[in-house]
Amino acid sequence: MQLSLDLDEYVFFDLETTGLSPWGGDEVVEIGAMKVWGQNLDDCQIFHSLVNPKRLIPPAATRINGITNEMVAEAPVIENIFPKFLEFIGNSWLVAQNARFDMSFIMKYLMQFRIKRQIEVYDTMIFSRRAYPGESKHNLDIICQRLGLKVVAEDRHRSLGDVKLTAQAFFALRDKLGGNLPNREKYSV
Repeated sequence: MQLSLDLDEYVFFDLETTGLSPWGGDEVVEIGAMKVWGQNLDDCQIFHSLVNPKRLIPPAATRINGITNEMVAEAPVIENIFPKFLEFIGNSWLVAQNARFDMSFIMKYLMQFRIKRQIEVYDTMIFSRRAYPGESKHNLDIICQRLGLKVVAEDRHRSLGDVKLTAQAFFALRDKLGGNLPNREKYSV
């Protein structure tokens, strides 16, 4: 049984990648996360790093997230940054927009580095589907539009910008749903 969600510790996170296929050779190029206690977005801890994917970033990915090969050339590699990210999230509940996508990369790295771990994640896309069952689209831009959240174009598709929007959307959707919340999704290796 869940106690009050107002007292919980959440880590909102977002990954920017070279493409959509973690098992097909795509890699993370940016990790952003924000640890929030209760729902106080003003008092939070931030984790952020560009990541050198050890491969070229396709122009199509750069068009979406604005991250270039030059930007990641001197960035740490995933082998160095992923353990720090896991340490940052600790045992917090994670929250992501379209969590299945981000978690596919997290699971890839857990397996690659032989780390056994269970992670529980709330997905704002699933919250939105429950809050707006008659709607067919539930991407972050649409969710923010429905909730009246201000989206700054330059911050979209960069990890920390998306993390902040996801946090605002999560709390607004959670309040809208009241006691009718979707369960956390569980991932484990």
